[in-house]
Amino acid sequence: MTTVLLVDDNRDVLEVTAFMLEDAGYEVVAANSSEQAMQVASLRPDIGVVVTDLNLRQGMSGVEMGMAMHEEGLKCPMIVMSGDSEPPEEGWQSWMKYLAKPFDRKTLLAAITEHA
Repeated sequence: MTTVLLVDDNRDVLEVTAFMLEDAGYEVVAANSSEQAMQVASLRPDIGVVVTDLNLRQGMSGVEMGMAMHEEGLKCPMIVMSGDSEPPEEGWQSWMKYLAKPFDRKTLLAAITEHA
């Protein structure tokens, strides 16, 4: 079973997305900020994929957080969710996949299956 680190500062999005992932058989570790996610990532070497919002209100963006996690040794793929029409050019990496919001369960699970 793949462990998913899910990061979103919107509680409703966090809960609904976590439910979709858990219902599909993933173990979900949720964080509501980049700071909390960085702490979790440092303690959980079993994380297989990070699913994060791009625009987190506090601290780093999802892309910046992914870069920092990668530098600290977490070498897993990352799905970056956003309501923006296109992924940012700055900082984008080959191990990141863009997922436009809103998305449905099938699209989310396909993104993880393809990328993780």
